[in-house]
Amino acid sequence: MIDIFYYENGLKKADVKELGSLVTKQLWIDITEIKKEEAELLREAFNLHPLTAEDLVNQNTRIKVEDFTNYLFCVFYGIKKEKKISLVELDFILGKNFVITNHQKEVESYTSFKQNTEKVESLMKKGPDFIFHRLLDIEVDNFFPVLEGIDDEIEAIEDAVTKKVEPALMKKILNIKRTVVNIKKSALPQREKISFLAKNEHPFISRKATPYFRDIYDHSIRVSDSIDNYREGIGNTFDAYMSAVSNNMNEVMKVLSIIATIALPLSVISGIYGTNFAILPGSSFAYSFWAMIAAMVLLMSGMLYFFKRRGWF
Repeated sequence: MIDIFYYENGLKKADVKELGSLVTKQLWIDITEIKKEEAELLREAFNLHPLTAEDLVNQNTRIKVEDFTNYLFCVFYGIKKEKKISLVELDFILGKNFVITNHQKEVESYTSFKQNTEKVESLMKKGPDFIFHRLLDIEVDNFFPVLEGIDDEIEAIEDAVTKKVEPALMKKILNIKRTVVNIKKSALPQREKISFLAKNEHPFISRKATPYFRDIYDHSIRVSDSIDNYREGIGNTFDAYMSAVSNNMNEVMKVLSIIATIALPLSVISGIYGTNFAILPGSSFAYSFWAMIAAMVLLMSGMLYFFKRRGWF
């Protein structure tokens, strides 16, 4: 699907058939699920490099900022949380009087922005670089609520670990760890590329827009720092879980050791009086069995008292 907005004495929408007559106007083209034919149409209309058209069609393109003679091509990633957290590729082609945005699935922030026609018109008056800034800024800021959700999950797991260790907690820890690592893989190069936009002069980014890109760069640093903190936090949670498992195992081994230690002398006593000798001391006594049981109980009680005094349980 292709949405075309252009500014000519006010914001207007256009059809793909009108694209050829609009290339000289202030133009924003937003594309969802681009097809090869549509990429070829854009390549011809805006004189794009064949590799740029190829990158528009391909998915999972690496994060990059490429300067061409008549446009700037950028690939960044936004974040989306539904059943699970996923990264969304966002392509931008910024020219002197146009900006083309491309994504494989509908981007909620883009849809919401397009519905705010007054804001779109205001930014179109300033130039396509302000449209580019706005869309990129929204997507970078979208990282923060998702990261805050990860932080809440880490805290909840930490509380659960201190109460009771369960195998399900390990699964949650590993899922969060995997998610944080995936986000980090895109956050660091993304920060570097946004820095390249903010700190260098580009013919398609005006001086008025440059400070706004520096603001996005500050936000991207915060995102990157937060991810580093959460990665360390989930690592500490993993260590706490393993320590709790180890402590539980030690407690179990301690109880079993105490039981075995107590059972050993009792087994010796019962073993001696279970032998098949014709004459055993005390065997002729009428209450010899109960005397043996009483001695075993006293011995067991004495050992438990001794262990308790030593703080072994």
